[in-house]
Amino acid sequence: MKTIKERAVGVAARLLTLLLAAGMLWAAAPRAGFAGEAEPTALQILDRADDHWDLNLRNSRVEFELQVYRESELRSSYKMNIKYLDNYHVLVETTHPPRNQGEKMLQAGRKNYWLFLPNINKAVKIAESNSLSNSDFSNTDILSPRLSAEYTASIAGSEKLNGVDTWKLELEAKSEDTAYAKIVYWVRKGDFAPLRRDYYTFSQQLLKRLDMRSTGKLVEGMPDTFVMSSVLEKDKKTVIRFLKYTPNVAYPEETFTPGALMKR
Repeated sequence: MKTIKERAVGVAARLLTLLLAAGMLWAAAPRAGFAGEAEPTALQILDRADDHWDLNLRNSRVEFELQVYRESELRSSYKMNIKYLDNYHVLVETTHPPRNQGEKMLQAGRKNYWLFLPNINKAVKIAESNSLSNSDFSNTDILSPRLSAEYTASIAGSEKLNGVDTWKLELEAKSEDTAYAKIVYWVRKGDFAPLRRDYYTFSQQLLKRLDMRSTGKLVEGMPDTFVMSSVLEKDKKTVIRFLKYTPNVAYPEETFTPGALMKR
């Protein structure tokens, strides 16, 4: 018969064996989507990249400036406010220059875009591919930050972009109703920060390039500087900089309806 001491040693040994086995199973289990662990899928990379701004922008207000460059010279400058409920309900209002003050652009649903012009006191429907204030950004570039609903994603490989390790994704449009046929998307490894997108037409022609970065002045990790460059026309670009960010804004229910556009 075993003594009390011998039985205690036996129990301790069995517990140690169980803990070691559990540790081995935990180490071997696949865990995707986190830096330094198992390779995430293309969709996980895409979602995590788009989270960087979409989650922060929900129920927020952002003041930003938009500067349009032609032949490397600043030709026009605007200041605008974004009221963001979610990625399908967004209102953009121009506050500067005075001649454009009060102009509004509304997304009220995925494919429902409106432009309000105060000088004629009228709201008209517009397409998502229309240019924003004659800049290099289209309406959808500003109003629809999430791409996973519109595109299928695949990993084209890993690349160094300006010395940074990135995943290179290829996004193919799910339908021809989408603004771009293909987007090549570079996402930084480690923190899933979005760095660059190349936009292609349905004739597979490279149209323009968007470079993004976060200065960390408003929200750490959220892109706040965007440079859209034309590939077809040299020295043509538009720069957007976020100036002020206000989170946790509660909007009245009618804010994101076409009927509210004409209310001053």
